[in-house]
Amino acid sequence: FNDDIQGTGCVTLAGVLASARHAGLRLRDMSFLCAGAGSAGLGVCLQLVDGMVEDGLSREEAMKRFVICTSVGAIGRADGTHGDPNASRGLSEERAIWVNESVPDGASLEETTKLFKPTCLLGLAAQPGGLFTEDMVKSMLDYTNAPIVMPMSNPTAKHECTPRQAWEWTDGKAIVATGSPFDPVEVNGKTLIPSQCNNMYVFPGIGLAASVGGVKKITDAMLYAAAVACVDAMTEAEFAEGRTFPAISRIREVSKLVAVRVIEVALAEDLCTKITADDVDEPGSLEKLVAKKMYDPIYAPLVDPSHGN
Repeated sequence: FNDDIQGTGCVTLAGVLASARHAGLRLRDMSFLCAGAGSAGLGVCLQLVDGMVEDGLSREEAMKRFVICTSVGAIGRADGTHGDPNASRGLSEERAIWVNESVPDGASLEETTKLFKPTCLLGLAAQPGGLFTEDMVKSMLDYTNAPIVMPMSNPTAKHECTPRQAWEWTDGKAIVATGSPFDPVEVNGKTLIPSQCNNMYVFPGIGLAASVGGVKKITDAMLYAAAVACVDAMTEAEFAEGRTFPAISRIREVSKLVAVRVIEVALAEDLCTKITADDVDEPGSLEKLVAKKMYDPIYAPLVDPSHGN
């Protein structure tokens, strides 16, 4: 389990699933333009593909729903339109699988947005900020009522755009998740709260599940279940505030639900070594077991306070 790859991918999948629920979409119906072809960007896209497969697409069809842009443009068909900068310098095995024939190799982010019509912009380039332009984001309104904009690079100076920009460019219609914390934004008299897409929403719960259940390995189905648990933990009030993740004040509640869902999958896949399905066959028994195993940072005093100094 590599937190920079599977952890970031899993929590991004959770943000995408929450955004899809906001927009009234299914994951299988979405398409993605990812700025960034490093380990994080490719890892996130692979995790999203796994999620789309869980939602019913074939892996081949799911991968066609992605265009990935490197520093020299889209990884696309080598037709000479832009000099084929990616193809000409050679694609690694990890990048070659992402060639999308629907856009020319080397197409800019702006051109790719207009040609490919993604429902979601993923920013994982970790380059100087501003890669997502007003023209890009506004053009998404031509084919979707709720553009999903996820500038995930951090620190803040490397964000592809800010939540304020995404919301102001779309008159508050965009659905936003970010890689760094941002302050609430007021748009048309309504206060919107951007969620930080942080790995802490998933990996403590996944680790707790592995410990409580003695899980032998973390599977794709478990990561998908963890992502869905994050979304299921959200309240209607949180959705109404523009969030794509639960309030951080409820992180222990979220982690418990993530752990429970992961253990349920592990039991179904016969990958638990510490518990069996018979051990938790009573309603609520798995939740109680997980809660009992959670760490509480509460300490007994070592000195009797009644004795003063």
